[in-house]
Amino acid sequence: MIVLSRKQREIREREERILAVAQEAILTDGYFGMTMARISAASDCPTGTVYQHFASKEDVVLALALRCHDVRLEMLQRGASFAGRPRERMAGVGEAVALFARLYPDKSRIIHSAGLPLREKAGPARVEAMERAERETVGLLRSIVQDAVDRGDLDASGDQRVERITFVLASLVDGGYALVENGIPQNLLGLVNPGHELWRAYNTLADAYGWQPLLAEMDWEETLAAVRRTRFPEEAQRLYGRGCWYGDHGRHHPGRPRSAGTRRAPARAPREPS
Repeated sequence: MIVLSRKQREIREREERILAVAQEAILTDGYFGMTMARISAASDCPTGTVYQHFASKEDVVLALALRCHDVRLEMLQRGASFAGRPRERMAGVGEAVALFARLYPDKSRIIHSAGLPLREKAGPARVEAMERAERETVGLLRSIVQDAVDRGDLDASGDQRVERITFVLASLVDGGYALVENGIPQNLLGLVNPGHELWRAYNTLADAYGWQPLLAEMDWEETLAAVRRTRFPEEAQRLYGRGCWYGDHGRHHPGRPRSAGTRRAPARAPREPS
């Protein structure tokens, strides 16, 4: 256990206060509404002190995004560790992304706000840390695709390379949830459950690649229920409700008849913890 000196504790506490204020500002008023002067005033830190911690407001955004990345990456790793074939493990990663986006929508928004233009004015150490976090995330997806190829579940010969498949899968999920955060699928397209639409699109794509086992060859609702029970018991119960391992379907497999008289109230998304 590392014991911090009094000065080190004060520095850490001050940085925590600055980041808390910055997070509230960016979520309330957006990137342009978050200024170093506002952060200084709200955190009760002189502007010069704020700049001692962060090179610019872009640096602040990256610091926030890195924290959010850590939470998401840990969930992705848990999903990828599901005991199944590579396509089942990728389904575990997909469930991790869905749970993260729905349980922590603010964190997901912050991650998507830390795009390349911001990095031109951020400190080099945080830019490198951000790129390292992204490499870990993409590397995790690539390792599952490669595992599928090595096991013979997926043919990556010719133009169907591992890198291309990884890129398309990452784009589908990350880009899809970025649109969900902006309300486009719901408000402009009238989609009631955009997360389910992403799941369908992923499986259509995986089937097109010939990734075994195909969608029609397995009970994927049962697979997802097993993922939630074994890898995300706490998160799944928070989002879907106690004992509701079939996600938005509730306690019962959607393809099997329910017992007479069983009903379930619709789950409400919990408030994101600060």
